[in-house]
Amino acid sequence: MGGVRMGKNPSTSLLNEWNQLHACKNVFVTDGACMTSTGTQNPTLTFMALTARAANHAMDEWKKLNL
Repeated sequence: MGGVRMGKNPSTSLLNEWNQLHACKNVFVTDGACMTSTGTQNPTLTFMALTARAANHAMDEWKKLNL
């Protein structure tokens, strides 16, 4: 958890808001690495939601030929 920080500034974070690497647009990180910590609950559903969101964004970008 917390190994790959999400944020808008590439100098202080590795991922953008879509869990996409700033430096390499065809790489998405959708596990717990973008989260700084877990709550008191199981984070599996959150990981699934992050993955679905990133996959939808990737398909939209792929259709626009941006990936």
